[in-house]
Amino acid sequence: MKRPVVAEDLLKLQFLSDPQISPCGNRIAYAKTHIDGASKEYKTDLYLVEVDSKEDRRIVVGAESPVWSPDGRHLVFISQRSGSRQLWLLRDGFGEAEQLTTMRWGVSNPSWSPDGKKLLFISAVGKEDTPESLRKEMSKEEREKLKKEQMDTPYVVDSLRYKMNGVGLLPKRTGQLFVLDLATKEVKQLTCGDYPINSPAWSPCSQYIAFVSNRLPDADFHPNISDLYVIPANGGEMVKLTGSNGSTSFPVWSLDGKEIVYLWHDRKYAGATLPKFYRISAQGGEPVCLNCQMELPVGITTNADSRYGGGSMQPVWATNGYIYFVAADKGYAHLYRLPAAGGEVEQVSDLPGAIYSFTLDSEGKKATFAYTDVLNPGDLYVFDLLNKQHEQLTNVNAELLQGLALSTTEEFNCPSFDGVNIQGWVMKPINFEPDKKYPAILEIHGGPHTMFGNTFFFEFQLLCSRGYVVIYTNPRGSHGYGQKFVDGCRGDYGGGDYKDLMAAMDYCVANMAFIDENRLGVTGGSYGGFMTNWIVGHTNRFKAAVTQRSISNWTSFTGASDIGSYFTENEHKANPWDDPEQMVKFSPLTYVKNVETPLLILHGEEDLRCPIEQAEQLFVFLKRLGKTTQLIRFPGSNHELSRSGRPLLRIARLNAIVDWFDKYIPQV
Repeated sequence: MKRPVVAEDLLKLQFLSDPQISPCGNRIAYAKTHIDGASKEYKTDLYLVEVDSKEDRRIVVGAESPVWSPDGRHLVFISQRSGSRQLWLLRDGFGEAEQLTTMRWGVSNPSWSPDGKKLLFISAVGKEDTPESLRKEMSKEEREKLKKEQMDTPYVVDSLRYKMNGVGLLPKRTGQLFVLDLATKEVKQLTCGDYPINSPAWSPCSQYIAFVSNRLPDADFHPNISDLYVIPANGGEMVKLTGSNGSTSFPVWSLDGKEIVYLWHDRKYAGATLPKFYRISAQGGEPVCLNCQMELPVGITTNADSRYGGGSMQPVWATNGYIYFVAADKGYAHLYRLPAAGGEVEQVSDLPGAIYSFTLDSEGKKATFAYTDVLNPGDLYVFDLLNKQHEQLTNVNAELLQGLALSTTEEFNCPSFDGVNIQGWVMKPINFEPDKKYPAILEIHGGPHTMFGNTFFFEFQLLCSRGYVVIYTNPRGSHGYGQKFVDGCRGDYGGGDYKDLMAAMDYCVANMAFIDENRLGVTGGSYGGFMTNWIVGHTNRFKAAVTQRSISNWTSFTGASDIGSYFTENEHKANPWDDPEQMVKFSPLTYVKNVETPLLILHGEEDLRCPIEQAEQLFVFLKRLGKTTQLIRFPGSNHELSRSGRPLLRIARLNAIVDWFDKYIPQV
């Protein structure tokens, strides 16, 4: 007998991430995270699965970011077993791991040179660091002393980029490229300066490294501009290949090392601009677009609340002459390919869910990916690129999921106010009875330039277990429906996007007799929190609402958010100093006198993306006006509370949501 989902089931979930297929395609290393029963904290280990036998075993405790050597004999990974994030090596046979680095500030982004002789990684460098101090790992006592010194030292701010959600105040140091020679153990620093480094990639000859960086002198005022650079792997002058006139990402070397393919867009639609693939000579020259008609958000996947850990979304130039990549489209995230010489984009995979990480073998015959659908948080698949057949290799949550009553999705499409098609999904309550009427909750995603789809949402399953219909949809502004659609909400927050959501609700109420139009609720986080605030200020059709990590005041958001200095202007095509009336118009605080819906406000104390002052203002305004409201503050929690926050606080959040709806939505 299957039972309903309860919030505490979150503690039993396991989260699969970062699959790395070996060069010959016969083994796959991956990370798996669980919540420790005693500490209630996340623990991540590395596992190895044999493709043919499906034998699956743990190979490293407390590790992440596995990377195969080019010959497939060795595995490098990151572990904090020495006290900080360092590179460790498992040699052929996988015996005792060997520590490779002792960098003062730890490491990230490891990758092998194609000849297998060197390792590239990123490590931070501060102005006070010396070559000697950088290569000496700090002891526990040194780390504690440094922490105390920081607490007793004022933090001087002279840049717009000085804090980041999930980090806090940014350290006065910048990530730089380093190369480790495996034979001599020599570590060489390749880059310097206060410039960010992204997407480093080896050339096939192991002599050069491509990377992306914003090295403009006024980068503060152009935070989304980035360029493609190439630097010798032994050190030397870097070459800039692009013209500081757009956003660059994901460089991929040609097989002969003569060219580089990369993603680029001109920011015509600011953060809503969809990129395209370009090819350029590694020596520099005029870039060529490989498909000017492509309107896919490359590297984007569908939203979910049951993933933990990272993984590669790096496009791959395969030996068969195609560029393989993952992109989002109409609620799904598939594997696609594009001829390296240019041409038509072809969808390769067709699983009815979302790929959220992938890699290819060295021969371009097999791919592995982490994949989720509405009934499964995530598992490992191997994919034959020749015959386009897939095979599931893991089932990490089988024992838990087999005992739970889960709801699946039913897709719907409906016209909005202007005839634009809106795609959405409905999930029925468990133990559904066709002749019975049920309360329904509208869920609104964040972004706004993200996408809901056919993926596993623990929150949705919990609501279905509590007797609610769950409705979710992709209003204009969402990814997956082309350039015009994703740009559709910019300068119009609370306009067409709000009408899209109401059109979806109208359609569901009119066409699904089991939905009780007198018992509706609404919730969402980030942009979805903004929209929840907007909705309760513009309609009373919902009996209860829960706003999460939300935005209520765009003027204060601009000055307080870690991205506020550019996000507000990008999305509203206005700013507080030139267009204060626009900020008032777009801010939900302006409409608080209209609110009659009981509103629960959930917010993390350390959220720097949507700072908690947004929740505080909303709560105070509502309370002063005598409205029904409550504010719940989550200590030590940032913008990622619902996805990777402390497990016990995630459970408290889930219970707060369903309890609020249970309290204010009439029961029958």
